[in-house]
Formats: sequence, C-alpha cells, structure tokens
Amino acid sequence: MIKVIFVLAFTAVFAYAIDNCKIENPVAGGTGTLDWFQYDDGIAYWISSGSAFYGTWFDITDFVPGAGNYECDYTEWWFYHHSNHPWDTDQIVVELWNGDDASGPLTNLTSDVITALHYAPVIVNYATPVPVEHDFWMSAITTVYSVEGLPSVLYDQYDNWTGTAHSFNDMGPVVMGGYEVDALFRAGCTWVGLELENESWGAIKGLFR
Repeated sequence: MIKVIFVLAFTAVFAYAIDNCKIENPVAGGTGTLDWFQYDDGIAYWISSGSAFYGTWFDITDFVPGAGNYECDYTEWWFYHHSNHPWDTDQIVVELWNGDDASGPLTNLTSDVITALHYAPVIVNYATPVPVEHDFWMSAITTVYSVEGLPSVLYDQYDNWTGTAHSFNDMGPVVMGGYEVDALFRAGCTWVGLELENESWGAIKGLFR
C-alpha cells in the first residue's frame, strides 16, 4: 500500500494538466549497448509534460532471465524542448529506487539534480556503483524546480517487447496513440558476484592441494 500512496500523493498535491504531443521530427534517439537496460525501442516520438512524476520500472529478469545481483553504474535520461511547451526550468531531480514491482518505488537509493538537454542524452555516472534489486525504478521528479511539470520527457511510439507497461506518470501507465509507450530512460548495469565467486572458489580449492 505504501508504494501506491507514493504515486497517488503526487496526483493529489500537484494537479497538473498533462500535455502530450508528437515531436516535430521523430527520429532515432540513440540505442543502448549490451550494458543498457531499456524498454524503449530507440525511436523518439512523443513527449509528455505537466506531470509531477515520471518513472520507469525495470525488471532485470526481462533482460537476463535468472540473473544474479546487479549494480547500476550510470543512467541515461532524454528530454525534449517542444516549441509548444516551453520549459520554465531545465533543472530536474532524478532518482533510483528499489521497488517490488509495477506498483511503485519503495526504497530510495540515489537522488541527483541534473540539467535537462534538448533531444540529447543526460548521463548520470555514479561514483560508487549502486546495488539494485531485480525490480528497481528510475524516476524524474519535476516539482522541485518547475511550476508546470517540466522539462518534457521523451517517449517512443509503441508498446514494448515485454507486453507489460513499464513507464508511468501521475495517472498510471503512459498511454499515447493507443499504446503504452516507454520513456527513454535507460540504466547501465553490471552483474556482480561472478568474479568474486570464482576467486573464492579458487582459493578454497587451493587450501586442499
């Protein structure tokens, strides 16, 4: 219940009018490497403005079935300054959270203030990699600096390949053009533990030679 209240609280306090529109020239917004976790298809198409909360829920097992422990080394965020939706600020708070599932963020892991760029990636590098659970969230909070729920977040065009909604705002899954579209929010994560396990196992075997 706490996780649901987290999202609904923004809706109750900040009753923004959400404005969705197509960008002027839908083109590739860049695709991730093998190290990226991303639900978007790499084609920027829609923007959403006027929301207090934007979030993408990541389920690591969508990318690596049966995966072990992961650390997040960096995150990538895309925004778009549409001529019909001028920004009142380019500052925004972006955060990493652990959460059980799509019901919402649960435990805050990091919080950073970034400067949004128009149609270009903003990358947050973490000095110390952040351990994340199998279900974690990237979220952008517009209410700290903006009075209009800006800057505008960039989305793709169609449902993602999992068949499950993964990008949300105050009102729930982000739906545009009849599809549950995905924000161009991406996480660069590394599997941890394998090297340690191999090294430890080698040391144990060495004791019995």
